[in-house]
Amino acid sequence: MGFFQSVLTQLKGNEIPEINKRKTTVRLTTGADDSEVSSTEKNQDNEITVLDTSSDEPYIDLSLDLSEEELERRNKSWSFQIRKFLWDGTGKHPKEQRYLMKLDLFLLSSSMLGYFIKNLNQTNIATAYVNGLDEYYGMNKNQYNYVITLWTVGYIVGQIPSNLILHRISARYYLGGLEIGWALLTVLTITCKNLPSLYALRFFLGLLEAGYFPGMEYLLGSNYSAAEISSRGAFFAVAGNTASLISGPLQLALLKRFKDSSMEPFKWLFVFDAVISLPIGVYTMLVDPNTPSTTDAFYFNEEDRLVGLERRRLIGAQLNTRERYTWQKIKSFFNTWHVYVFPLLFLAYNNSCSAWGQPTFTIWMKKALELPAEKYNVYPSYYTASAIVVTLILAYSHNFIGGKKNHFYVIGFFLPVMLGCVLLAVYNIPRWLHWISFWLVAVPPSFGQPFIFSWVNRLLFDDDMKRNFLVVTTNTLAYVTGAWVPIFVWNTGDQPQYHIGFSYTACLCAFGFLMTLLAWHFSRRDEARRLQLASAGEI
Repeated sequence: MGFFQSVLTQLKGNEIPEINKRKTTVRLTTGADDSEVSSTEKNQDNEITVLDTSSDEPYIDLSLDLSEEELERRNKSWSFQIRKFLWDGTGKHPKEQRYLMKLDLFLLSSSMLGYFIKNLNQTNIATAYVNGLDEYYGMNKNQYNYVITLWTVGYIVGQIPSNLILHRISARYYLGGLEIGWALLTVLTITCKNLPSLYALRFFLGLLEAGYFPGMEYLLGSNYSAAEISSRGAFFAVAGNTASLISGPLQLALLKRFKDSSMEPFKWLFVFDAVISLPIGVYTMLVDPNTPSTTDAFYFNEEDRLVGLERRRLIGAQLNTRERYTWQKIKSFFNTWHVYVFPLLFLAYNNSCSAWGQPTFTIWMKKALELPAEKYNVYPSYYTASAIVVTLILAYSHNFIGGKKNHFYVIGFFLPVMLGCVLLAVYNIPRWLHWISFWLVAVPPSFGQPFIFSWVNRLLFDDDMKRNFLVVTTNTLAYVTGAWVPIFVWNTGDQPQYHIGFSYTACLCAFGFLMTLLAWHFSRRDEARRLQLASAGEI
């Protein structure tokens, strides 16, 4: 019995002992509203344990007593500024530096590896499509879009249940289990003999992959501050780009290596994907730290756990991440603008990325330019490599200036993509302009996502449940339209011009630009109100 109780405790991811120093037990009066208290377990005597968030007592001292001479030296030292630009832990308290290094090493590595295999799986279906999958299944109409749509439907269906599960059990076991599950389904792709079986498998793959991205975005927002999250979110995003970077060359290598195989060469990519996914799933289960209030990571000692809690306290973040959903709490999410603006903003971003991900560029090179496989499979990798470089430069620059200018970078996504799509919709343009236009739609998708979600995490750090809910709904709405719109606007019969698709995306970018301005306006208004209340002594 003790063994099973221990396993259950591990899976639940209970709050760590260090947070109990802030808990007190109070007796509820008749008619008290459960939503007015911060946490947690009621007993039969009508008592409740609540987390005292009003205390200014630090969990651990992370203050730096620097002399004026040292401050001046740091401000004037180029080497210090360069080191701080490259790693924002530079200059912080040694205890916080050690904590941040562990967090970067384990959380960032597991999130990047997981997102890499998730995107490799998604990219592989597009790569396989232009390398034999279409001929194998006789895809002469719109069947490829149906394959994508069924995956998207599964992804949508799995979003809300995954969010509820993640909020109640240990994130590292849940996310690692998802990775192992989709690895098994991926390898089963080679057994699909007809389109209906492929449709079904892609649906269940989407169902399992649904919880990973919003779950990891939530964890990043739970562990990093506004000044830290842009670069970490960018590394998370470029891990997905790395999948696109290697998918084409990998498919080309597998086509050559297994050209005489009894199994179709394109299927070996799914086998390879599954083989690397399994150990990454196990790695996630071992090293993911959960949230600072529920972490049981083996590499964090008691001092590290206190540092994690203190970092969240210093920025005013909600420490309790095991608050239960109530109808009253859910209704409160709709009392502010965030839930109405950010889902529409991300919808515009996500659906605009189809201008690159369809794969329009590869189809143009294959059908319009009639390039051989060794070129149209590899050339997209050059664009993706440049996207990774641009994304990291932008993310580091944003962290360096404080991490609160997301709107400028999001605008920097919509305007180039809109211009590129306008040019490609015209189509009858010089060939060199085609190459430039595809670059304009290829690079921004890499950095748009981390700047949108770091914006969400930054604005809602003081309400953990609302932040979690908004990350999921923001991600879900984009895929609701993504489930059916591509069938009409990216019809395979329009290859390689895709006039409707590029025209639609240009309009979508214009809408996203307006949503970005709206989110910026409301953010500035809320910040002005907060400063006004603070100056009046009300907060």
